[in-house]
Parts: sequence; C-alpha cells; structure tokens
Amino acid sequence: MKKHAYLAGASGLAVAASLFAVQAHAADAPAGNAAAATTLEDLVVTAERRAERLETVPVAVTAFSADQRSLIGIESIQDLTNFTPGLHYNSIANRPYLRGVGRNTDNLAVASAVAVYYNGVYDGANATTILQHSDLFIDTIEVDRGPQNTLHGANSDGGTINYVSKRPTKDYYAEGRAGVANYDKWFGEAVVSGPITDNLRFRLGGNYTDESGGFFKNLDGARQGGTGPQGNSGRTQYWEAQLDANLGEHLDAWGMVSSGLYETNYHTVAERGAIPTNFQLNGSFSPSSFFGLCGIAGVAAANPGCATGPAVVSVTPAGPFTANMFPGNNPTTADPRTFIQSAPSTNKQRADISLATNWTYHAPGVDLTYLAGFQKFNYQLNFTGALDAGLSTYSVAGAPAAGGLCALNAAAEGLTTAGCTQPLAINPSPNWTHFVEMDQFFSHEFDLVSTTGGPFQWILGAYYYHEKYEQPVWAGVMPNQTQLQHPFSIGAGGTLIPTPANPASAISTSDTFLTYTSYAAFGQASYKFSDEWKVTGGLRYSKDKKNGRQLWRFEEFDVIPGFTSTSFGANTPALDVTGSAVGANATTAFQGAGLAVLNPATGNYERALGDSWSAVTGDADIDWTPDHDTLVYAKYSRGYKAGGFSTFTIAANPETQKETVDAYEVGLKKTIAAKFQVNAAAFYYNYKNDQIPLAVQNAQGLIATSLFNLKSVHITGFELEGVWRPIDPLTISFQYSHLSAKVNDAGACIEDTNDPLAVEPGANTGGCTQTSPTAKVQNLKGNQLPEAPPNKFSANALYSWDLGPGTLTLSGTYVWKDKTYGSLFNRFYSLAPSYNQEDFRLSFKDAKDRYTVIAFVQNAFNHTGYDNQTGSLLLSPTAAGNTTGQLAINQSLIAPRIYGLQVQVRFK
Repeated sequence: MKKHAYLAGASGLAVAASLFAVQAHAADAPAGNAAAATTLEDLVVTAERRAERLETVPVAVTAFSADQRSLIGIESIQDLTNFTPGLHYNSIANRPYLRGVGRNTDNLAVASAVAVYYNGVYDGANATTILQHSDLFIDTIEVDRGPQNTLHGANSDGGTINYVSKRPTKDYYAEGRAGVANYDKWFGEAVVSGPITDNLRFRLGGNYTDESGGFFKNLDGARQGGTGPQGNSGRTQYWEAQLDANLGEHLDAWGMVSSGLYETNYHTVAERGAIPTNFQLNGSFSPSSFFGLCGIAGVAAANPGCATGPAVVSVTPAGPFTANMFPGNNPTTADPRTFIQSAPSTNKQRADISLATNWTYHAPGVDLTYLAGFQKFNYQLNFTGALDAGLSTYSVAGAPAAGGLCALNAAAEGLTTAGCTQPLAINPSPNWTHFVEMDQFFSHEFDLVSTTGGPFQWILGAYYYHEKYEQPVWAGVMPNQTQLQHPFSIGAGGTLIPTPANPASAISTSDTFLTYTSYAAFGQASYKFSDEWKVTGGLRYSKDKKNGRQLWRFEEFDVIPGFTSTSFGANTPALDVTGSAVGANATTAFQGAGLAVLNPATGNYERALGDSWSAVTGDADIDWTPDHDTLVYAKYSRGYKAGGFSTFTIAANPETQKETVDAYEVGLKKTIAAKFQVNAAAFYYNYKNDQIPLAVQNAQGLIATSLFNLKSVHITGFELEGVWRPIDPLTISFQYSHLSAKVNDAGACIEDTNDPLAVEPGANTGGCTQTSPTAKVQNLKGNQLPEAPPNKFSANALYSWDLGPGTLTLSGTYVWKDKTYGSLFNRFYSLAPSYNQEDFRLSFKDAKDRYTVIAFVQNAFNHTGYDNQTGSLLLSPTAAGNTTGQLAINQSLIAPRIYGLQVQVRFK
C-alpha cells in the first residue's frame, strides 16, 4: 500500500504535532536515554497537505497532540486560548477570535471569520465546538492563524481551528477513564479499537459527564455555571463509531458517525451596578420587575424610581431573597458569583448527528481524495437576563373610575368594565429569550495532490457546501403574562382591534429561514529553485449564495400612554405595534431584501432575503532555508468572507457587503543546538468592509443588533512561541502575542446606545454631523476591535521523575491576559480588566503504560478572570439633571479554582 501523501486526506489540516507537542514527546522519553531525550525531534506536519518538517512550513500554526493536552491540562477551547498566540474565546457566546477577528454574532446569516473543522469537514455553525471532546477522542487540535482562503474548504479570513479524531488502530486497544472534581462533577468515558480483518479496523467510544454543582450561587434557586458547554453545568454525552479500511493496493477509506447531546443551565455573566426601580427601564416594552419592589415596606422611600409609575398594591416574592435586600438592589455588585434568578435558564442540544468520510485513491504520481461531511442538530437556549428582582408577580393600581377607552373596549377584549378599576397583575418571571438553531449542512470536496519527488509540487481542488437552517429568536417571553398571547392593534378613536394570536407570549418574535450554498475551485503550486529557496503561489475562486425569508412581530404591554393600568386596570391589553416598528421598510426595498408584507393570518411581517457574492483569493510565499534548522518566510494572503444579513428584526439595510483582507506576514522558525526551538511571526492586515454587529435603537426605542461594514480596519501584531529543553527531565515552553486591531475608517459615525448623549469619558464626536439631540453619533477611528487582547503571555514547565515503577510528571502553568474591550466603543464599561491564572497538574504513568493517575488544580489561587465585558444602559439620560443615565456592567467570568482527580486504564 502506498504511503498517504497527507494524513487522512484532511482539507488543509495540520494533523501532526507542532512546536509545543515537543513537550509531550520529551516528557515521555525514557529517562535512561539522555541523548535522545535532550534532543528536540524533527516534527512532521501536513499544514500544506503534504508531509513536511514543521520548521519548513511557512504557516503561523500552534498545534497540540492528545498527550500534550493531557500533560498540561488543555480540556476546553478556553484552555486552548491560554497557550495559543492570537486566539481569544468568549465562552458564554461560543465565539472564537484570531488576531482580532472572529465570530462577532450569533446570527447564522453571517459566517464566522474563524472556520472550525472536524476531520477536514467544515463545521459551519460551530455547534460541535461547544462539545469540547477530551483527548481520548481528539488526537490533534491545530490553530492556523491568518487568512486561510486558498486550500481550506471554506473561506476563513481570520484563521482556522482544526480538530482531528483519533483513528482505529491495527492492534486491539481499549481505554477507560473516570474522574471527579469539585462542584459535584464526575465523568466516565471509554473507547475500544482494533482490527476486524487484515484490511478493516474499527473504533467505538462514548462519554457521559454530570456536573450538578455550579460556579455561581443563585439565592433563589440551584447553583449554575461550570466546565460544561459554554461554561455551564449539567449533563453531557457523546458517542462515536469509526471504520478505517484499505481497499486493495490503491484505495484507502475512512468514515465516522457521531452524536453529542447536552442539557445544562446557562449563566457565566455577572451584571454589576445599582439597579433602578423605575417603572420602565431603557429598551424595555413592559414594566420592570424591579418596580415591583416598591410594594415592599421601606423601598419606595429610598428609591425615587418608585414615583415613575402607579402604586404597587401587592407583591409575591419568588423565593427567600428579593433584590431590595442588597445595596443597589443587586447582590452581584458585592460578589460577582452571587445572583438572583427566579426562573432557570436552560441550554440544550438535541437531535445532533454528524457524518464524515474520506476516500483516497493513490495513482502514479498523484493522490485523488474525496472528503464529505454532514451534520444536523437542534440547539435550544432559554435564558433570562442577569438582572432579577426576585419577584414572581406584583400588582399595580387600576383606573380610578371605569370609563373612557377602557369602558369603550371592554366588550372587544371579552372583559367587563369592572376590570378597569381592578389592579393589574404583572408577572415578570419567567422572562426568557428563546433562541433556537435548527441547522443541517453537508459538504463535498475533491482534491488532486502531486506525490512525485522533484522541485515542482501542486494541488488542485473543488469544493461544494450547502446549509439550510431555521433560527427562531423570541425576546421577552412571558408565559404568565397571558395578554401577550392575544394582542390588539389600535384603531380609529382608540378602539382595540383583535390581531392574530401569539402563542409565543413574547414581546418580539422573529424567525429566519435561510439556505446557504458555496462553490469553490482552487489550486496551489510550489517550486524549489535550490536547497535554500522556494516559492509558492495559490488561487481560489469562490461563489456564495444566500436566500430565504425572515418574519417578525412586535408587541408592547402596559407602557403606551392611554393604554396602561392607570386607564385600563386589569383590562390592560398587549398592543401589536409591528406595523409602526417596521415603518418605511414595508414600502422600501433594500439591497438583498424585498418589501416587508403583513401576513394577516399570523400577524407577522415577512420579507424575502437573497444575494450572492464572489471573490478571487489566494496567497504568495517565498521561503529561505539557509540550513536544516532555519526557515525565514514572507507571505501575502488575500482573504474573503461572504456578505450576510441582519435578521432578528426587520430593519433597514439588512445586507452587509462581503469582507476582504490583504494580509502580509513574515516569520522565523529556528532550532538551536537541538535544545531550543523558537517560532516568531509579525503581520499586518488591511481589512475592507469588516463585518461587525452594533446595537441600534429605532424610533420606538427598540434596541436591536444590526450588522455594519467598517470601511477600513488595520491590524498589526507580533507572536512568539518557544520550547527549551535544558536538561533531560525539564521542558519549558512559552508564548507571547502583541495585537493592535484598530478602526482606520468606520465609514460613518455611529451611536453608542449605552451613551446616547456621548457624555461618558472617552466619547468622541469629532468630525460627526449630529441630527438628533437625543442620539449623538460618534467617531470610531482609532478604536480597538472587540475581543482583541493587546498582550497575552503564558509559560509552562514540565518536570519528570523516573521512579522505576513509572514516571511522575509535574506541570505548572502561568497565564496573563491584558485588559480587553468587549465592544467597538472603547469605554470603561466595556473594558475587561487584566488577570492572571496559575494551573498545576501531577501525572503518574506506570512503566508498562497500563494506567495513568492525574491530580490537578486550575486557577489555583482563585483569581477572578474575564473573557468578555460590556455595558448595559438601564436608565436613559434625560435633559434635566440626569445626563448620563444609569449603567450596569456585564462581566463574563472564567472558572474559579477547580481541583480533581482522574484515573485512566489502558488495555492492549
């Protein structure tokens, strides 16, 4: 059988060990073989689809083998960021970023700038990333930084994260693992692998994890948060089955089917700051739950906001604690890991199934590979805001007399006029956002790779990707506020007109149905002029098409003057105001969108969406290899990402233009005396039409996220990785990255909805034309992109002792991350503080490699760390007196101190 030209036919995947993986090999080297152990190995990678020494590959890549991750404790993508230059991850939103660009939105109509692959198959929605498989299942994780728009299956102008599964073995092998940790966590997992026949091999495996404790204390319910999907606790499970075959002398085939499910809570955000008791908070369209606190003795006298609404005549707490028991009505301000939540938030993935297959035919001088994949899943998230007053219901006084519009409309509502003077029950809990992704996608790829020797090498390929999804997003879901299920519109003279029922019982209900199809053809060739010089060039043509439809419906309850409890009492209706919110969008067509049309049967406004984009991308590279241990390279890459749509409301100008980047990079890879290895890269990016979401407020006061194109963004940076093996038992590694990702020209001035009057420190209105006294736009030039840490550093030391019966290895890690903005508006409320973290891990492996025992502690000194911070304007500024409004700060926290024990048993 002919040797594979590239491992498993992976689509541009570097699946072998990287620079950092040297640690794992060195730590496992026999103690008696000092000469071998103190020499850094020649590692082989396939970053450019053919087996090459790492030090000859002109790619800024960081990869981790399974052994490496086990030794130092990389168990999640958040852990991965600690050891990878340029990589940042916001766990609660499942958003990876590379060198300042990434997945800025949860809107599936927009692709991520960071593409995620599993076994060469593009994971379009990043859903599988949340599963965070252990090193029992994933062999190598590789992060390729910089535009990957030539050889990779999907366009990714920020970079890629590649996961490669462990494959079936030629000999029988089985392994079982179990572990426990604080916060009531335990897990069990196992795999079995081996031959079926001489040419056919199998692998079966599964995992079950349960975490019933939580990092956050809910004063009115169960603890929440953990190490599971998106930083939460609960139950997860995963299974997979693989077959690997050699079908004759020339054909190799591999396939895998897998499924991962989970059911967890959803809380990693601490919302800190004083919470006002005003009847209506900024951006809300129903009474605030905190206003109900005014009915508790002593609250009204200490809270001026209680005077902004009707009298509260009764209060029913949801649990033993209400917010007024704490300064500023918020227990989280004093302790970021304590909060009140009356109704639980749930996070689920159901009906997940994933398929992948790879067929490689070895012909004389060339390999032909077919790579295909399919995934289908149903993701369901119901979450409440981080702010909760701790009330299940409260009642406000009704009208002083039964008359006026209430008496006029009582019959239309099916109610009596007596209800006009009766109290209105406000049911603020539960109040959920219902977020769903029902997605399925498949891809096909054909590659031709030259396998002959000689100075000229080439690759040709064709790619097809097809995705179809539905994404319902309902905000302000209040199932106990039944008026929302039967809304009215306002007719002539204030008469109420029944509109279609709204079973969602929500303020805002949106849904999007979209189909995305992508085609591409690509090629790359390299020529080695001499032992020292090589040039490489590649081109790719991509065509992307998105089409479908969106729908939206919008209601308000007890906040529209004349139709509140002071006039309608218990008869207060929910009002369907979708028509006024849609406004001119019903008569104006925008690029990529049709007119918004009312469906009288459902009450939804609907419009069609559709457009296509194309681009020619590629790269050019020149390599200088003066000796076996040195590579210097210079590279130019052209990156591209297709356009997309804003879909959670029916907004003006929903389409974003395609995003492009011209990237320039120089790099050095050097090994010194076979004991010290260093990789360095410096880069400059010039982005055009960088796609980024920003909050926008419409005429009704609705704040929703819309996508913008920043005209020009400049990104520069420097990255350094190193490994040093000074003596046999000791390996030291480190990484440092510096990043400056700034807006050069936003293309327009934009309002910061957290500072609408532009009066907070750092506001910049220079060069902007103001057209509204209540919404001042700002100049974003020079602002740092969100989730782009200016500096990041980590170091790890591994020390091994040969104890005769086995090897004991101690791992110590130090991580420091610079303060980082979570918003394009670089303000104090969006600046996450810097933090540091220390991890320790002790592993004992017996001499016969039959078992391993691991004890660990992460964040040993229990530092408070942050992977995201933003602000929320709770109370709008007014012209008289209150010019800044009232802000809260949302902090997404990393895990506190975690410690535990794991046992691994292997059968060979």
